[in-house]
Amino acid sequence: MKKQKKFILALAPMAGYTDLAFRRLASQYELDWSTTEMVSAKALFYGDKKTKSLMKVAPDEAKVSLQLFGEDPKIMGKVIGDLSQNPLPYESFDINMGCPAPKIVKSGAGSALLNDLERGKRMMEEAVKNSSIPISIKVRKGFLEGETTGLAMAKAAQEMGISWITVHGRSREAYYSGHSDWDFIGEVAEEINIPVIANGDIKTPEDAHFFYEKTRCQGIAIGREAVGKPYIFKQLKESLKGNPISEYSLSERIQMGREQLVMTLEDKDERLAILEMRKHFIHYFRGIPDAKKIRDRLMTLKTKEEVLEFVEEIYRKNGGNIDK
Repeated sequence: MKKQKKFILALAPMAGYTDLAFRRLASQYELDWSTTEMVSAKALFYGDKKTKSLMKVAPDEAKVSLQLFGEDPKIMGKVIGDLSQNPLPYESFDINMGCPAPKIVKSGAGSALLNDLERGKRMMEEAVKNSSIPISIKVRKGFLEGETTGLAMAKAAQEMGISWITVHGRSREAYYSGHSDWDFIGEVAEEINIPVIANGDIKTPEDAHFFYEKTRCQGIAIGREAVGKPYIFKQLKESLKGNPISEYSLSERIQMGREQLVMTLEDKDERLAILEMRKHFIHYFRGIPDAKKIRDRLMTLKTKEEVLEFVEEIYRKNGGNIDK
């Protein structure tokens, strides 16, 4: 019988989505690991208080990494060193070397580091040298289509003492178009000895089995597919173990959205919580008759009482009942 390897199911970081509330909710469904939204090392260096709100963790969430981005190796090292002076609630610091957002790339951070291997190596060196916890990185296949500079960065990561690496199989140029190159991710896992976590277009149990059975990857990171489906981690884990896969009704999914809203209201002010939850409810409401009318109505609601009452109404109409 094949020996079962430890295989991590992680929530990939997504700016504006993987906040504290969403991570807490996903943690209820057998999530192994998550990562915060990106935090600017430079903003921390200069004491920006707003940035620190992204760093919060909760005792009821899965293991979590703090993801940092920046273009200056010295600032990255200093920030990590300062944070490491105190006990940390994180399992690792994760350095983003893959974000394709124009604003991030223009600053020299994120995917821009794929164009500067030496600066990337200095970034990792400073991080490892100053940290009290493991350092991981996230990369893409390359900067331009056809490039595989992500492999060179992965090899450098092993050389510099990085503990594991998440690989997204697209170039920066591709952004999120096309399909993640899973063969490339598998190649990286073959070429280096540190753990590789696969990322990009992993949506189904069959996708998870591919990386589990046919590559040396030691986990997968789910991003966009988890929005509106925090239970996907439980389903994938059940499939990998050969167990029946749990199914969730429309009313159960709506209830998950309501629970996420309540958690978001606990963490953020009312106006911001309602604005941010609108994009999540679009996904939770998939499959509802007259979904567009419901979404349009949701966009007009401004108080937590209005939103909670509206969500409960939709919930009841779709077979559920919320105890007040």
